[in-house]
Amino acid sequence: MDQVRQLAASGGLEAGDRLPSVRAVAAELGINPMTIAKAYSLLEQEGLLRSQGDEVVAAETPLRPLDALRSPALALVEAAKRLGFSREDTTDAVDQLWKYR
Repeated sequence: MDQVRQLAASGGLEAGDRLPSVRAVAAELGINPMTIAKAYSLLEQEGLLRSQGDEVVAAETPLRPLDALRSPALALVEAAKRLGFSREDTTDAVDQLWKYR
């Protein structure tokens, strides 16, 4: 899902572009096809994809570049909260990483 979001945000996935079939992605990644179907379904709910018969294509709704950070940012926030970090501590840690990368 993150890869599709990043492709859409960077312009690598444009409206109407066909995505590989559920079976093709599942075979390539060696995972259950239901996992891919669920991911495509969630991306469709987000407005990034749409079903067109048996095909899945990129939707016309453009993805803003910051949308590509949504999932990793949420994971960071959840981890910081689990570890007892304050918002300020978390943003300070991100600022420090930003400076050194």
